[in-house]
Amino acid sequence: MTELILKSEIDGKKLNSIIVFLNSWGIDVEIRTTATNKKSGVKSLFAESFGMWADRDIDIKQIRQQIRHRRTKSYENGTL
Repeated sequence: MTELILKSEIDGKKLNSIIVFLNSWGIDVEIRTTATNKKSGVKSLFAESFGMWADRDIDIKQIRQQIRHRRTKSYENGTL
């Protein structure tokens, strides 16, 4: 048995044309569709980053103070 895997979505008319073509050569065709979950890869990459900041104490107030301090420095230097 040989498998032909189509990696992207194909509309019914094109799929039917492929089936008719293969049947004209006497090749039996069986169609199986599988659901692809593209979001699972993104979730796993995001999930891998969860422990990246585990040993740091991150607080939104502290981040805002750092940004405010950085802005003040850039205004003083005229680099903005």
